[in-house]
Amino acid sequence: MRSASTKQPHLRDRILEQAERLFRALGYAKTTVADIADACTMSSANIYRFFESKQAIHEALTEVILQRMEAFASNIARERRSAAERLRRLLIEFHRMTCEQYVHESKVHEICTKAMAEQWSVIDAHCERMCAILQGIVEDGARGGEFLDDAVEDRSRCLFNAMVPFWHPQVVAERFADDRGRQAGLMADFLVAALRPAGKVPMRKKH
Repeated sequence: MRSASTKQPHLRDRILEQAERLFRALGYAKTTVADIADACTMSSANIYRFFESKQAIHEALTEVILQRMEAFASNIARERRSAAERLRRLLIEFHRMTCEQYVHESKVHEICTKAMAEQWSVIDAHCERMCAILQGIVEDGARGGEFLDDAVEDRSRCLFNAMVPFWHPQVVAERFADDRGRQAGLMADFLVAALRPAGKVPMRKKH
């Protein structure tokens, strides 16, 4: 990180905010550093005090977007609901967010696709943090008798791998964008059922 970023973090945040707005409006390829500088009412030279290139801006913005997703997931994981309800909600709400923010808006889809193609270390670290969030929910379920209490880490990893297609912008665009969340809902029910001890069925709500 360049020294200006640590000394003036508010300006760095402003640059990323305007870069995201322009990437969403124009697309990554058509947005220039000069465009971002104009939007921030500063010179291009000042932008380069914070980021060495447009690619560096994109990398920093990718981390910001992923942090938002992780915060969203963490909030669901901390809700006062059963572990099963939290897992269902996490998959279904993430799928809905992917459809709304990263699929139906083609310019945002471009940003995400570029990040997934080029920023493997950042994406891998994000995946590990998401696995940890899921594992926390599974551990809660195991402690409460909702879920099986053996091989929790392995089960959590399998859970993450099964959920990823419903969160991956490219996969969602190709396979699930127009089904209004039906397959995501079915997968959520399937995964929760797979985690339950044999013979244990969920209590049905009285109507």
